[in-house]
Amino acid sequence: MTVTTGQVRYRALFAAGPFRRFFASRAISLVGDAAIPTALALAMTELGYSPAWLGGMLAAAILPKVVFLVFGGIAADRTAKRPLMVASSIVCGSAQLITVIVLVSGADLWWALLCQATYGISVAAGYPATFGYLPHCVPAQHLGPANALISAWTGAAALLGPVVTAVCFALGDAAWALVLDGLSFLLGAALLWGLPRGAATVEKGEGQGASAMREGWRAMRRLPWLLRMTLVDSTILLLVSAPFMVLGPGLVTERMSAASWTLLMLLFAAGELLGSLFSGRVALPRPVFTAALSLLAMGLPPLFLALGSGLAPLAAAQVLAGASVGAYSVLVTTAVQRSVPREHLSKVGALASVGSFAFLPVGYVLAPLIASWTGPTPLLWAAALWTAASVAVLVADRRLREFRG
Repeated sequence: MTVTTGQVRYRALFAAGPFRRFFASRAISLVGDAAIPTALALAMTELGYSPAWLGGMLAAAILPKVVFLVFGGIAADRTAKRPLMVASSIVCGSAQLITVIVLVSGADLWWALLCQATYGISVAAGYPATFGYLPHCVPAQHLGPANALISAWTGAAALLGPVVTAVCFALGDAAWALVLDGLSFLLGAALLWGLPRGAATVEKGEGQGASAMREGWRAMRRLPWLLRMTLVDSTILLLVSAPFMVLGPGLVTERMSAASWTLLMLLFAAGELLGSLFSGRVALPRPVFTAALSLLAMGLPPLFLALGSGLAPLAAAQVLAGASVGAYSVLVTTAVQRSVPREHLSKVGALASVGSFAFLPVGYVLAPLIASWTGPTPLLWAAALWTAASVAVLVADRRLREFRG
């Protein structure tokens, strides 16, 4: 592994107008979105709503993304991508602003649930377009650094979002974070005006409905390593990430403090930022193989928590786990964008996302139920062991090991 010298530097990417404005649009929206889980929790608690309503609000936004993401991928390949991204941002921003109005006015909360469901559907419609749009605003040889910057900012947004909420809460009302999220989407839409349209990559008569999904599936099957990675991703999120995220807060708070859990989340986000930036600046002969090996770090936080380790080992594990996620995202996304024809790129991205995240909500529900029977420690041990087994399954694939795209 060597640091590239001829590869475009990050500053050079920002010198190109289309990428600079596309990145700014994504960056602003990501910060707003990162504030939402904490902002909803604080705002609804302040207003006296029950935890069941909060869970319903979060689920209302998540489930439509999973259900409609594939259809968003079909739309993104069949239509110009920039108008689709603009429309999605406007709908998302409006939905968040109306949600605030419903919450603070005391109107029927079902309207807020409807707004969040609309928000989820709109994200599902717009995200595949952003995935497929990047090759329209940067050359193929610059996709690695461009993806690294976007992934790195995703990690930075995870740090900034809770800070934004904390500031709004300190100023008197966490609901202001929801207002800022809505405005961030509208500003993001404005920044996209005038950029390349990201023309449709399939003809109107081709690949409609189920036929389009089959085309995306066939394109994905041409990358067997991606199919294997998508399956492994789904099991890691189900059996590793979900148990740690559900059981970790209580265990860390009990053994250390609530502030310790907040610190661990910030360190994970910092690691993700560093991993993303570093992976965008290195030339790897086998990037997918390296990405697969990096997933081993995902098993460290549940392992140390199961061992009853103190804050320092857990903190180091979180930094490494975050770095692995950041590097994995950049390396795999870049490999897919370089390997999949443009006419299928958005569909493949949507299928991979749905496959990876479909079981995460199930993990959130099952982990506490199983832990109530077995206790949390066996689940955490299982999470660590499953991570190692998953990586072994990945690297056992010769096509994955030898891929050099």
